[in-house]
Amino acid sequence: MAATFTYKVKNLKADPNDDNYVFEATVDIFGTDGDVTKSTSCHCVFPGKKADVTDFKSLDDLKKTEGESTVVDWVKAGWTDYKVKKLEGFVQAAIDKHNKKATETEVATTDTSYSAAPTVTPDPSTDAE
Repeated sequence: MAATFTYKVKNLKADPNDDNYVFEATVDIFGTDGDVTKSTSCHCVFPGKKADVTDFKSLDDLKKTEGESTVVDWVKAGWTDYKVKKLEGFVQAAIDKHNKKATETEVATTDTSYSAAPTVTPDPSTDAE
């Protein structure tokens, strides 16, 4: 079964000299599968300044309940789908490890009939000088 993910804002960094423009957010990503919940944390930087955004939100508005979803949306957009899936994958892996669920099999070449790898030539010694 796959985990259900919840995003919660951990903290915001704002520039007091730019009308408290929020320039960074840290978000915790929680994954729950059955009775097991695991998490990871990651931040996102929003470059620029207040004048660079078209739909400025005040820090006071972002600190309200409905502001959290706005910040999470910004963070996910900044991360792109690739990083969102990667972070959720880390959390899912922690849940799977907790549940002792095998998610991959690793086979060493010593456990195969592969031919031997070439020997790497060592660097010349500098002690001979």
